[in-house]
Amino acid sequence: MIQLTEFEQKLLETFSLSDRDARRLQRVVQDLSIVVGMDHEEIFDFMRFGVDQELEILKKDYNWEHFRIRIQKKLKKSPPE
Repeated sequence: MIQLTEFEQKLLETFSLSDRDARRLQRVVQDLSIVVGMDHEEIFDFMRFGVDQELEILKKDYNWEHFRIRIQKKLKKSPPE
């Protein structure tokens, strides 16, 4: 059995995921970190409060690529002026 990293364990507990899904979500966070220039913790903090709808869609369609794209679009939105 593969041991989860501390960050994967945090994702698993916060979002009630399986081990496999926690590892997938960690890879999504890594990809997002590279694209949007935020660190893992900043993205995690955003996800805790800003992605409820996206998580519900993910539970239905299990399409991780679309999930990543939706989160990326939310993170890249410019703040209101």
